[in-house]
Amino acid sequence: MARFVSLLAAGVAQGAITALIALGIVLLHKATGIVNFAQGDLLTLGAYVGFWLIVTHHMATVPAYAITIVATFLAGVVIERIGYAPLRKQPLLAVLISTFALALGLRSLIILWQTAEAKNLPPVSGKVWHLAGASIPYQNILIVIVTLIIFGMLTYMLQQTPVGRQVRALASDRETALLQGIRVERLSIIMFGLSAAMAGVCGVLVAPTLTIQPTLGFPLLLASFAAVVLGGFDRVGGTVGAAFAIAIVQQLLGGYVSHSYTEAYPYMILLVALMIKPQGFVRGVTGVRY
Repeated sequence: MARFVSLLAAGVAQGAITALIALGIVLLHKATGIVNFAQGDLLTLGAYVGFWLIVTHHMATVPAYAITIVATFLAGVVIERIGYAPLRKQPLLAVLISTFALALGLRSLIILWQTAEAKNLPPVSGKVWHLAGASIPYQNILIVIVTLIIFGMLTYMLQQTPVGRQVRALASDRETALLQGIRVERLSIIMFGLSAAMAGVCGVLVAPTLTIQPTLGFPLLLASFAAVVLGGFDRVGGTVGAAFAIAIVQQLLGGYVSHSYTEAYPYMILLVALMIKPQGFVRGVTGVRY
């Protein structure tokens, strides 16, 4: 029983991480119709900024997290201005390649700043919660709580605020939304910044559970794509549900079948799911809206 609870708890924490990355992808896709391949490296940036503030400069956790959010938000705005705005009228592939190139550039800047040496960020609390014989780190609980809070805030923003209504309008019918006077350029800046800030939050939250290195965010980004595809590129709830389901199944398979293929399980799950239902389990809008 203890092993099952431990694996389940690890799956829930991993699902929260995946969901947080995927929510940034979905938010940006709803507003612009593109996928930012720099999302994983923005997560890495968040982890390094958190390490630099907390470990190097001995800053308190809450102010450090706040500064990390602001820093990654600004990084997202820079990426929008450099890699997206000038290519708005170009083919979608050009924009995707641009964000991928910026991801590599951001990774190189991180290495120049912090070197490629592995680093470790201490958790907010070293305590553990004992449940049915399993030990669950408080850091994992914090990850889940923060993810659920952000999910609730994002849902509220999309449903109840003017910015959210503009995003939903663009997702439904871009041409009609433009005729209604929606300022696409301003909205894309905000969405790039918000999605980057979400990646930054994920970075500082996941850093204490993993080793901080320049490639930290890329595998997590790849895993989040499985959740986005299954949940729907424009479906916030579906993506979060898919992220938790994939991560829990991944941990259970790793614990009871074979740990050697743990990183491959999300893609196996995705492949099987798409063979059963090629359009994904939640149908979403996937048209280009930029």
